[in-house]
Amino acid sequence: MMLTIALPTGRVFSDAVEMIAGAGLPCDGLASPGRKLVIEAGEFRYILAKPSDVPLYVSYGTADLAFAGGDVLLESAMPVVELLDTGAGRCSVVVAGPRSQAERFRGHASELMGLKVATKYPRIADGHFSARGVQVDIIHLHGSIELAPKLGLSDCILDIVQTGSTLRANSLEVLEHVCDVSLRLVASRKSTALRWKEVQSVMNKISSHVKEKRP
Repeated sequence: MMLTIALPTGRVFSDAVEMIAGAGLPCDGLASPGRKLVIEAGEFRYILAKPSDVPLYVSYGTADLAFAGGDVLLESAMPVVELLDTGAGRCSVVVAGPRSQAERFRGHASELMGLKVATKYPRIADGHFSARGVQVDIIHLHGSIELAPKLGLSDCILDIVQTGSTLRANSLEVLEHVCDVSLRLVASRKSTALRWKEVQSVMNKISSHVKEKRP
C-alpha cells in the first residue's frame, strides 16, 4: 500500500522536493511535474495541492503525510500531527502599515479598537488581536494585501514577510511581530496510529537530512 505525501505548490514546493530527494525517498518526476497533480514513485504517491488545501487532505486521511507552512497550519486549525519543523521557508507573520499608524501601536491597546486589518489570514488575525483584548474589523482578501492601506480599505495588514522588500516598496513598515513560521512535516492522526513505522521512517530520514544541512 502506497504512502501518500501532500506537497504545497508555490513558494515552498522546491524546498519540500529538495528535502524528499535529500532524504533518499523515491521522487522521479517530482522536480518537474508539469501539469500533473499526482505523481507515483516507488512506494510513494505525491499529491500536489494548493497550500491552503494541504491540511484538509491530511486531516481527512487522504494524505498520510504532508509538508505545510506554519502559517497555513495556524490558519486552518485542522487536526494534524506535527512531526518536524524543517526550518525551511522561514518567515514572520507581522502586522504592517504606513508609518502614520506606528504611534497607535505604541500606545494603549484601546487605541487599536476598531482598527481595520486586511489579511489573507483572518483566523490568525482574530486570534492575535483577541489575545490583546482588542476588537478589530478584519477584511479578508486573497491577494495584493499591500494595496489595502494605500487605497484606504484598511489601516494596516497582517501578512507573512520574508525580506520586507514588498512592504518597503509599498511604503509600509512592520508595526507588530505576531509569530515566526516555517515549513513543517505533518501527518494524519489515522496514519500515525495505523502506519506509524512507515511514517516514522520518512520522518527520521527527512530529519537526518535537515540536521546535516544545518550549520
